[in-house]
Amino acid sequence: MAPLPPINASPPISLSSQTLPAKEATPNSEINPFEKLLIQANQDQLRSNNAIEDLVTGKNDNVQQVVMQVAKSEMSFQLFMEVRNKLIESYNELMRMQF
Repeated sequence: MAPLPPINASPPISLSSQTLPAKEATPNSEINPFEKLLIQANQDQLRSNNAIEDLVTGKNDNVQQVVMQVAKSEMSFQLFMEVRNKLIESYNELMRMQF
């Protein structure tokens, strides 16, 4: 078994360098509402991570703005999960029906 590399062996990952794929960058393209909701939740999460990173690194000192961004991200994710759960519940109900 190979030894593990030291913790500081790799440079830190910058969240601000993350980008969305080309399909997600154009919300006006032919995608369904569930995909749009997923894209919005992902973008909110990336903005939240960037706001936290800016606060920690000292680029931003407005804690209230960061907390609001994190809360928005959490609500966006909760909405996405509720829509997902309803879709799965509806699908399971359709599978139980007899035609």
